[in-house]
Amino acid sequence: MQTGDRVKLHAHGVTTFEITELDDTHATITPSETHADAPGAYPFRILRAGLVPANTEGH
Repeated sequence: MQTGDRVKLHAHGVTTFEITELDDTHATITPSETHADAPGAYPFRILRAGLVPANTEGH
């Protein structure tokens, strides 16, 4: 994973996020432009381990 990559919180996730900061264990993610104006949308830090690429299907 790299800064700028689009990710989901899990394989079955619907909302996509963009990685804005990254360190060894955590990422700061921001809702993608599709969801950026949703109520309650804000950047937050999360463990990297659970994130999946946004193009991953949850089938």
